[in-house]
Amino acid sequence: MLSQKNTKNANYLCIVSVLKEMLETGSITAKEYLRAKKYYLQLTGADIVLAE
Repeated sequence: MLSQKNTKNANYLCIVSVLKEMLETGSITAKEYLRAKKYYLQLTGADIVLAE
């Protein structure tokens, strides 16, 4: 269902934006950021790839 996919992608983008803020403030390391990003991609079931 198209709306369900959009919701998954939106949730993932929201999570990644919070992770980026945490990385910038020094709350998490780059390694933790990449690990969390991979984990939440699998958890949400999003089907997008972010270029960094």
